[in-house]
Parts: sequence; C-alpha cells; structure tokens
Amino acid sequence: MRDLTKEHQAASGRRLHAFTLTLLSAASITAAASLPVRAADLTVTAAQQAEAQRTARQGIPIADLAPNAPSQYTVRNGDTLWGISGRYLRQPWRWPELWGMNQQQIRNPHLIYPGQILYLIQSEGRAWLSTTPAGNGTVQLSPRIRGGDADGAAILSISASDIEPFLIRPLVVDEGTLATSARIVAVPESRVYLGRDDSAYARGIAADAPAGSDWQAYRPVTPVRDPVTNAVLGYEAEYEGNVRLARGAQGPDAVSTLQVTQAQQEMGVGTLLMPQPAREAVRYMPHAPDTEVDGRVAKVYGGVEFGGARQVVVLNVGSKAGLEPGQVLALSRAGETVHDRTDHNRSIRLPDERYGLAFVFRVFPGVSYALVTDASNVISVGDRATSPR
Repeated sequence: MRDLTKEHQAASGRRLHAFTLTLLSAASITAAASLPVRAADLTVTAAQQAEAQRTARQGIPIADLAPNAPSQYTVRNGDTLWGISGRYLRQPWRWPELWGMNQQQIRNPHLIYPGQILYLIQSEGRAWLSTTPAGNGTVQLSPRIRGGDADGAAILSISASDIEPFLIRPLVVDEGTLATSARIVAVPESRVYLGRDDSAYARGIAADAPAGSDWQAYRPVTPVRDPVTNAVLGYEAEYEGNVRLARGAQGPDAVSTLQVTQAQQEMGVGTLLMPQPAREAVRYMPHAPDTEVDGRVAKVYGGVEFGGARQVVVLNVGSKAGLEPGQVLALSRAGETVHDRTDHNRSIRLPDERYGLAFVFRVFPGVSYALVTDASNVISVGDRATSPR
C-alpha cells in the first residue's frame, strides 16, 4: 500500500517550492539581478514552510477580513492583485495568508485571471480564500484558451499605468554605472542636438553588442541623498531618448554608430547610454517583509516636495536591507516634540503617526522604488518606511 501521508507531504512540498519560486522570480526586475534567477539558487526556509502549513491548517481570523469582504468575487479586466486584496483584508499585505489554502488548487497562487471566481470560506472563526465553493472538493474553473504566454492574461499586482516609466527607464544610477556607461562622443557636423533618425557615434559599447540592440540615453541630474546620513545614494538619471546600434564598434578607438529612434530631451555629445532593460510584468504577490525594515523616504517623484496616494517615492533601503519587489511598507511621520504644560512645560515626544502604505516594485542594492497605495496625509522626504504591523 502506498504511504499516502508521505506522498501528500511531498506534493505539498513541491507546491510550496513552486509558490516560493514565483514570488522570488520578481527579483529579476531589479538592477542587482540582471542575470536569470536559477531554481538552484532559491530555497524555502523552515519559517516559510511553517507559515504555509499553519495557514493551510488554520486560515486567518475572520476579524482580519475587510468589513464588506464579498462571499465570492469574479475577477474582472482591469483588476489588480492589490485591489482585490483590499476587498478582502483590513491589511492587504496579508494576502498570502488568506490565499495559502489555495496552493493545493492552482500551480501559481499569485496568478489570477479575469473570469476566475474567488470564494471566501468561513468556518469556526477562521477564513480562507478558494477557487471552489465551500463543501466542494474539486476545482471548477471555466475553461479558456490562453496565448503562448500563459501568464500574459493574468492580472497585475498594481496598476501598470502608475509605474510604467519606472520599469523601462533609468532612474537612479550609482558611481560605478556613471563611470562605465557608454557615451555619445560625436554627432554630425550640422547638428548640435540629435533628433529622431539622426546618426551619432559612441564609445564604450562592447564589440560583441548585437546590431539592432536598443539603448537608453540619459544624463545624471542631481544626487539623491540619504535623509538620515546625507550620503549620496545615487544620481537621478533624466531620460533623454532611445538609440539603436546600427553598426558595432569599429577602428582602434572602438567607435559605434547609432541611430536615434526617440528623442524626448536634447541629446548630444556627452549623453550617457545603457542597454534598454527588458519590460517585465509586475505579478508578484503583496506581502510583508520577512525581516524588520526601517527606511526613509529619500525622494518624492513628480517634481514636488510633498506627495500623496498613487505617487512614486524613492526609499533609502534596497536589496542590501532585504527588500524585494512585492513587499509592502508602512509610511509614518516622526512624532513632534511638544511641551507638556501640565508637567512644568517639560518637553515630550509624541508617538510616530502612521498614515499610509507603500508597495515596493523595483529594487536596487541601496535604493528602491515604491508606489504609495494609501495615504491619509502628505508624504514628505524623511518620513519612515517600516515593516507593517
């Protein structure tokens, strides 16, 4: 007779491993992980295994559900994983706990498709999310034909329109990148600045770079400083346009010929170049960091000093601090120092004021980018970004 217990445990382990790979594969979008992520490099920690097993047994307390959490919900075009999380949970970053039971039903729990029906199961004070109604032990999904890229129709974690420029353009570059970037060294005599279809000449592009490859043109603008230490975290890169490699490096000075395909700003001699990054879908599951994170807002994008919801911010922590795409951080402002007039005017410090959440979507070694999803106050440089409680 087969040992069904051991077989079930082995299957659960395979499902958990697949689930972890899908979460960690989001690291490929970061600058620190330009090489493909190998399955051999990824492990499932004992803590992750214990959490998955606990959730599968217990679900989450019903008290943690959003006040109007639907008993069932049909996923629609335009939905985001964060938006659906908010329908069900008071704390949307706890989505993996609510969804954990469903690891038995679909291979990639972070991939949810339009037309799929989600069922909220409640029993004895606990709750789970499932793709089958209560009491039904079989998976019943509407059959559909998906294209060659099976993930292509899956909903995104957060709205692509809010973060699109930050996924495909250089944002902050470090000293090393500045020193090693290719650069335009000459333009046609009749030109001062380059426009679409103009030719240009560059040095620093590797001789084996394929003809037809696309490169981004940028220039460093201002340093981004750590609001705590004032150290330079990197240099903000202003996107100027795109060029295509028409002919590889030629001659003793290794000069490459380029053609401008897009000119958004004034490009010319001295403009820096970096390879066009691959565009990847943002489909990582929202979750809290596994370790304690204590960062600060280093910059608010949009040419403003203060920001609000749906604004992108730069944080002074990145992969070196354990951050990865998909993690959710709480935003708060340090409490003011006031005088207690009831106690001889003694100075006291008020508690920190938590006012919002930020969804990390792109990570570099020393900085990261996050979309502010919720904010009841304005965001300011120096505000704290910490692990949510």
